[in-house]
Amino acid sequence: MTQESTTEDRNLPASGTENTPHQSDGPARIPLTGREDLSIYWDNHLRVAFEQSAPHDLPTMVEASLAHVIMLRGTGALTEQRADRLLGGLLQLWQRWGDERPGEDWTPRVTSHPFDGSVEDPYYYLEQQLAEACGISTAELDVQLARSRNDLDAGVFRMILRRGILDLAELLLQTVGDLTAAASRTVEAVLIGHTHRRPAQPTTIAHVLSGLAEAMLSQADELLSVYDEMNVSPLGSAAFTGTDVAIDADRVAALLGFERSFTASYEAVAGAEHFMRLASLHARISATGARWARVLQEWMNLGWVRMPTEFTQGSSIMPQKKNPVVLEHLVSMSGAANGEMASVYTTIAAGWYEDSNNATTDVQKHLWASTDRVLRVVRLLDGLTLEIEPEQLPTDEEIVRSGATTTAVAEALATRSVPWRSAHDVVGTLFRQGDPTTWTTQQVQAALTEAGIEDDGPLRELVLSSGREPRRILDREQPGSPGRAPIATALRLAEDRAGQLAGSFAERREELDSARDGLLQSATDLADAAAPGLALSVIGNANLDVIVHRSRSFPPAGTEQIVPGIEVRLGGSAAIAAQRAAQLGLPTRLVAKVGDDPTGQMVRTLARTDGLDVDLIMDGAHDSGLTVAAEDQGYERSFLSSLGAMGQFGPDDVPAEALHARFVLCSGYFLLPGMHGEATGTLLAEARRRGAVTALDTGHPDGGWSDQVRSVLLEQVLPHTDIFLPNESELAGLTGIDDLEQAAMDLSARIGAMVVAKLGADGALLCADGQVTRAGAPLVKAVDTTGAGDSFNAAFLAALHHGESSKEALATAVRTASELVATAPGERAEVLRGAKG
Repeated sequence: MTQESTTEDRNLPASGTENTPHQSDGPARIPLTGREDLSIYWDNHLRVAFEQSAPHDLPTMVEASLAHVIMLRGTGALTEQRADRLLGGLLQLWQRWGDERPGEDWTPRVTSHPFDGSVEDPYYYLEQQLAEACGISTAELDVQLARSRNDLDAGVFRMILRRGILDLAELLLQTVGDLTAAASRTVEAVLIGHTHRRPAQPTTIAHVLSGLAEAMLSQADELLSVYDEMNVSPLGSAAFTGTDVAIDADRVAALLGFERSFTASYEAVAGAEHFMRLASLHARISATGARWARVLQEWMNLGWVRMPTEFTQGSSIMPQKKNPVVLEHLVSMSGAANGEMASVYTTIAAGWYEDSNNATTDVQKHLWASTDRVLRVVRLLDGLTLEIEPEQLPTDEEIVRSGATTTAVAEALATRSVPWRSAHDVVGTLFRQGDPTTWTTQQVQAALTEAGIEDDGPLRELVLSSGREPRRILDREQPGSPGRAPIATALRLAEDRAGQLAGSFAERREELDSARDGLLQSATDLADAAAPGLALSVIGNANLDVIVHRSRSFPPAGTEQIVPGIEVRLGGSAAIAAQRAAQLGLPTRLVAKVGDDPTGQMVRTLARTDGLDVDLIMDGAHDSGLTVAAEDQGYERSFLSSLGAMGQFGPDDVPAEALHARFVLCSGYFLLPGMHGEATGTLLAEARRRGAVTALDTGHPDGGWSDQVRSVLLEQVLPHTDIFLPNESELAGLTGIDDLEQAAMDLSARIGAMVVAKLGADGALLCADGQVTRAGAPLVKAVDTTGAGDSFNAAFLAALHHGESSKEALATAVRTASELVATAPGERAEVLRGAKG
């Protein structure tokens, strides 16, 4: 972090002979890298650090960069044109990486990012991806003007951790609420309290829980203090001395929800107090939880409270056993929290008081791990609190036999003017002879006499009675005691204090969420005002197609068939339509989802053509979709498809700006389970609201045209569609009418949309306003029919965009699709480019 890498530094070879020792005839060397394309340093550190930090850092870097660019635009340090271009690109990255539901969880939406060795860290990865989103080279970027990686990292780290603090605080206060509720239910639950693991005095479950609630309130108080120290913006301090460029650090702080900007730019970058405070507080919370877990485990083992089955594990050999091992895990988790705290302090102490990776970057993984762990600790504690239920509490006699009431005996004597030490000695003498249930009148009298205490009977009776009523503890009036009235007061005070703290934290979260909403809205308004209008936005499926030529179907199992050729090309109806539209000259954007795998990279590479804006959301948890098609002239094609990442594609993946286009086409509907029904309907409705003409190509449902499939389409999707683009079998299947013209008329009337049906060699038909128009297809010799319908969709929308009537556009689309069917796939792009205009 401390040194700005030069271009030469970052372009060093990933591996080289300098890392390969002379080979001898001895045993083979153990490789020092797991990836041959990376050097030893890059594979063993930079890759690992990137994979750990990128999911946390990148979304927040985008957020911080939006604020920085807006500020630079406002001060005039950046021209409006250059700033707005950056804002548009950053908003694309935000849609890809940012929080889906701001404020609900501190953890990032994206769990992994690819490390391909082209850049060394998230800082340069952001620049690489931003340049691509803006359609410029990294040399043209201005996002780091008047900013260093140093202050960016310092700001990003604070932004990440403050949301973790809020999540922890809210959970901690929820647990306090559950503790006070459990305490209210257990005011009468008397048991034996211990000191030094020995029976000490009677107490109640409520008394213990009220104490634990007070401890957690103290922790929440400290969290609020740590949050306020964390919520100071270091942005604007640059490397550590500021900048000569005209900036407004307070504006950036306000846009990002910071309470204020830094006082000293040196401490803003080099400081680590907030890190150490948070690490120690995590350990403190965990340690208190571990101590309580030990007590709770003993209560369960003694049978005093119920052992909830859902928090236990069975024995591998003893069928009667249920072990509350979660309580042991809580103790171990506390030890891990102490380890993280020690790592944070040790790593920071190893650095100089200046910007260094030791005191900043290297401690982040410990703080993220610690935040995750302490949240899990408190969730477990809260879950156990909800299950606290008295079971076989000790009887009054058992409490007395334990010796827990002997202090009450000594105190009773002291209230009758017996010196405390004498009273203490009397009770001690008696207890050495037996527990209070065994004391006799003669024993008590002898003990009093031995202590030199005169008594004609009242003290003797007091000793015998006061040690046999443990439930008298419930009548105690002293504040803070287990008595009924003091417990009620303590719980009321805890609830009031928790409510005040909850209000403070809610206010801070609202400030963060409000600032983020305002930031994104400001950036969107500026970017939208400057962005060139898209002609077409295509939303749907993108995958690789593996085309097996001259094959009518797949061979039987256990056999092999030699074919003239197998071709790999861009597939998915949305991807093909978007690519064809771009080749026809339309400003087009493709929005789809692919996996973080070589197939996804191939899709991305194949889709880049003629200025197509490729917005492929990357899913690190799933492979990309893939289709294998068997195709022979004159025969229906057969397909094998896997959805992969396409199966995870949903409306939340679609950037809002993708709906800001003249035409919005949703394609591949039935291959996108996350887009079924209301999901696509809502997208189309929003696109309409923004002024777009909406179009839909569903494809054919995998399970056929059931009543449920028809109902969802007709009721939730097609009412928001302006142009419906089925083929003839889809039109008949949806309507249940074999007469295609009648089917089109009925459907058009029902949904109030234009129906455009593709009829293969018979051309196409269009129905609008009750009128049916047909366009016949020219006679051609088909070379390859794959993607013909998607090419038709692109050509039809392109013709409408260029001002053709719907009837003219129908003829143009049929002619274009027919020509492409008769053209070798590798030559189609040039055919379309020649058809522009």
